[in-house]
Amino acid sequence: MKFLWSLFLSLPITVFAQTTFPGIDISLGSPAYGINFKTNFGQSGGWARGYNISNQDGTERLVAFGAFGRMDNGVSKINFAYIGRDYNDTFMTFLPNGYVGVGTVSPKEMLSVNGNIRAHQIKVETTNWPDYVFNDEYQLPSLAETEKFIKANKHLPEIPKADEVESKGVDLGEMNKILLKKIEELTLYMIDKDKRIQALEETVKGLKK
Repeated sequence: MKFLWSLFLSLPITVFAQTTFPGIDISLGSPAYGINFKTNFGQSGGWARGYNISNQDGTERLVAFGAFGRMDNGVSKINFAYIGRDYNDTFMTFLPNGYVGVGTVSPKEMLSVNGNIRAHQIKVETTNWPDYVFNDEYQLPSLAETEKFIKANKHLPEIPKADEVESKGVDLGEMNKILLKKIEELTLYMIDKDKRIQALEETVKGLKK
């Protein structure tokens, strides 16, 4: 056995430079991708190909990578590639447009996760942070205007409605901007009210004298 292994290691690498099997091309030169799995299917219908790692007797599939697709007039098209146990039991899926899904085969964004995410830190990049609320030219809505809007719409201005959040989700970066803006506006309201209270207290003191 040691002799055979030594002989294998001593073989020149060019022996494996270009090898073709039924449905498989292996190349260390050109093309650059190294291994090509050909997809020779029929004229119509769906197809799936997976390359699996199983337990020692082949009774349990541990992990697989592959693809699932269809045939259009004899031309194979891909629906998604996957990592999982099978095309219908996936851990991650990859759409032709670059979208990646975890726990879902139909991601709606560059990354869609059907489940919980745990992280030590999440950083969201955004622009137009609402410090402009403190600029002198900013027109702070009156509380009467805000009350009128709430009575008509049952939510704060700029805050999405509940059914919209349930159907479309929330953009965390945009929502943080909106919430900060509301906090800053609330702070300005409180400062104004505090000034008014102090002025009334001074008036009361003068009346008492």
